[in-house]
Amino acid sequence: MEIKNINTFEMSLQLGDMIAIEKLKSSIIINNKGELLFPKEQFGIRSEARNRLMADLLSRTEYMEKAGTGIKRVREACETNGNRVEFDFSDAFWTVIHSNYTDTQETTQETTQETTQETTRDGIIRLLKEHPEFTRRDLMRELNRSDATIKEHLSNLQKEGLLERIGATKKGRWVVLKRK
Repeated sequence: MEIKNINTFEMSLQLGDMIAIEKLKSSIIINNKGELLFPKEQFGIRSEARNRLMADLLSRTEYMEKAGTGIKRVREACETNGNRVEFDFSDAFWTVIHSNYTDTQETTQETTQETTQETTRDGIIRLLKEHPEFTRRDLMRELNRSDATIKEHLSNLQKEGLLERIGATKKGRWVVLKRK
């Protein structure tokens, strides 16, 4: 893995519903839904396969060098290239790789929070276009977010004129009014 200077353009990539990758001017942010399978203190020391069958299959190919060494190799590659890497486990698994110039932890937290909010908003709009009958509970399940988070985003999207609720709470449907 080689990550040198990060270019000055921005790019976002959504891989299914599981991984979101965002390339900013000074960092790459990777978000993977799901939580750690062991205590946070053991991160980078202990390895636990989320999908044992997939891990077993990949270990028999050239795509996996050795199970359980990924975090160590990411840290070493970033250090070798003068980049800083951070891992966070708030509502999902976050990896932020900063280019080889210094910026503050406060900026990193703001960027991570902004990315989470945009990913949630985009997810809500995408899901409601595909499934206008979805309830808040459906959105919570699909986006792995709390009821309060979904409620706040729905309210904001309605205030911004991007969403409208037609009909009753349980029997109604959502209408996406304009493309975001």
